[in-house]
Amino acid sequence: MDFKQQICINNMTYRRYSFEYFLKSVQRLGIKNIELSGCHPHYTIYENESTDVKGLADKIKQYGLKVLSIEPEQNFLPVNIASNNQYLREESIRQMIFYIEHATDFDCKQVIIYPGKGMMDYPIEESKKYCCESLYELEKVAKECGVRILLQNVSQCISGLTPNCKAVSEIVNTVGGTNLGVSVNTCAVCAGKETLEDYFKCFGEKIQMVQIADSDAEDEQLVLGEGEQDISMHIGTLKKRDYKGPIALEITMEEYADGAEKYYAQSLNTFQNILNGGDRFA
Repeated sequence: MDFKQQICINNMTYRRYSFEYFLKSVQRLGIKNIELSGCHPHYTIYENESTDVKGLADKIKQYGLKVLSIEPEQNFLPVNIASNNQYLREESIRQMIFYIEHATDFDCKQVIIYPGKGMMDYPIEESKKYCCESLYELEKVAKECGVRILLQNVSQCISGLTPNCKAVSEIVNTVGGTNLGVSVNTCAVCAGKETLEDYFKCFGEKIQMVQIADSDAEDEQLVLGEGEQDISMHIGTLKKRDYKGPIALEITMEEYADGAEKYYAQSLNTFQNILNGGDRFA
């Protein structure tokens, strides 16, 4: 594993700070890469008329940083590609296309898409059908743009469509296409009582992104070492599989937002301590 080339952190945790502060913080932490979150107030479709996308991309490059993936915000915003409401579903697709079409402005080749969710009192098969139809459409757009979309596994508390790797596999196989891969979040993995190895057995090279965060019984994405996950086992799996793709450290709990750099430093140190047998991140 090439830690320095693979690791990235997400600006979502810095949502109370300016984007420039985030970029300076990434430099202070010694990181070379970012996972660009399409979150307010940094980069969303809602601000696209006033946002100079190419200018934003140039600023990232000026700091010597690389965007390894783009992850549009799909939890807190009304974005839901599996919605039972046709207007919301179509609007969600339109918004995801915005990020796909602009990905190459950042020299980025992959955009993370959540499965969406349906009403809990509606048949789950209906929501799954809408999810697959939306992903099919997005995969075609991505292919035209030379970009890959990655289906994100999310836990039951976010969506009932991807509770385990079997459910994720069913969606991926139904959609098909050459430009659809998988992004794996360890919080969702553990919430489904599975392991990262289970996902690699199921998807192999289709896994193009791994998001590592610790978690607790409430499925919060925590600083590494503050939750109940076996982080050493995750890292062991990445080593065993000789995984060379991006590794995003995600910490999204609201309490982290006012001290993002401090908490990311803790996660980075824990990760490298486990990876290198005690060496601190530097």
